[in-house]
Amino acid sequence: MPGDGAEARAGAGAMNFARNASSTALTQVARTFFGLGLAILLARWLSEADRGIYAVVATAAMFGDQVSQLGMRYAVIYRMSLPGASRARAVGAAFAWTLVTFALLAGLALVFRDPLRARFLLGAEPVFLWLALALAAADLFTGLVDAVARGIDRFDLRNADQISIAAVTLLATWLALVVFEWGLLGTLAATAVARGAVLLLFSALTLRRSGIDLTPDAHELGESLSFGVRGHPQTLLAWLHQRVDVMLMALFAVDPAQIAVYAVAVNVIDRLRVVPDSVSSALLPKLATLGPAEMGTYAARITRHLIFWVCLSGLALGLLAPFLVPLLFGRPYAASVLPLYVLLPATVMLSVRGMVGSYFIAAGRPGFNAWVQAGSVAVNVAANLWAIPRHGIVGAAFASLLSYSVEAIATVLVFRRVTGCGLGEIVLARRADLRPYLGRMRRLRERLGGA
Repeated sequence: MPGDGAEARAGAGAMNFARNASSTALTQVARTFFGLGLAILLARWLSEADRGIYAVVATAAMFGDQVSQLGMRYAVIYRMSLPGASRARAVGAAFAWTLVTFALLAGLALVFRDPLRARFLLGAEPVFLWLALALAAADLFTGLVDAVARGIDRFDLRNADQISIAAVTLLATWLALVVFEWGLLGTLAATAVARGAVLLLFSALTLRRSGIDLTPDAHELGESLSFGVRGHPQTLLAWLHQRVDVMLMALFAVDPAQIAVYAVAVNVIDRLRVVPDSVSSALLPKLATLGPAEMGTYAARITRHLIFWVCLSGLALGLLAPFLVPLLFGRPYAASVLPLYVLLPATVMLSVRGMVGSYFIAAGRPGFNAWVQAGSVAVNVAANLWAIPRHGIVGAAFASLLSYSVEAIATVLVFRRVTGCGLGEIVLARRADLRPYLGRMRRLRERLGGA
């Protein structure tokens, strides 16, 4: 669908990429501190077994969110960007399809509740399945509202929403665990209620600006579904690639305490994705405004900047992890350091794929990402099926490293062929790239010296 990408670029209008990326990065930094506080609370006030169940329930909720999206987050941004498009109808169509798919998911969960609990929730009580669905619904519609905010270039609303969710989740967890001592069940329930309240607030703020028309429009529904289902496999497969290991651990009935140790390693390593996720969020709308000749060069330049910073921050994390992880989370979580080390290079690979993959979406070729991710997910599942029974959580980490490497290399090779960008242009920071950062550091040193 080459023509689709051209239409999107023509109607998207100019967006301030630097402003959006920097504001989103600051938002992600704030969320990182809230997320770190949440992880510490859970590790310190829940038993290792309960922490493992929490991780499994949270993963099930994220799976429900990902399955139900149906590509509507990409579709609503794309449909609103077209010349002469009705934003309200595009938003209404996206909400309609999302409601339908979530209703189907909830119905299936009701029918298969017992095998789902036994195989993917470590045999937890039925109420945990319903809490997973409630959390999935909150995440699902929050993500769609955030996509609408991005589509109308209101990153301020989107960022405020993200910070609010992180803050109220931390607050609800603190109240439930420390103040009221409600335990695991109360913590999950309080989190679901808090996230639902934030969703209602920011839905009102965002939809008031975008408009929403829920009147059935066959053309808009059809076009949104057509675009969404082409992009949805990429989103779902990308998430599966990152989280299927926890689902497989539950399937193999791995000790919940070990799952808790792995969850802490993943939580810490996810802090490295603050900047890549922020830039990727702003990059897609920006690329959609560029011409075909500019898109590849721009994506390559942003990718090599990000690789430099991810590698630098990864090195710092690797040096500090043996001391910080036991200090923050407690001595039992010192075992998280080994899988964390394995996941460090995997995170670099994941960042590369995320940046370069944005190019294919903006160019109207989301199907390519889906094919690459399908292959890498197959590698990941096969490697996990072999490694988890034999090597536990460290085996799961190595499976991720293998599959992320396959995915990143395949994506970069095709990106080179399509755009003509050299490998060095994509992955190696140049002196000119570093000059602005060095200049800022020099000015900061001069100010501190003057003070």
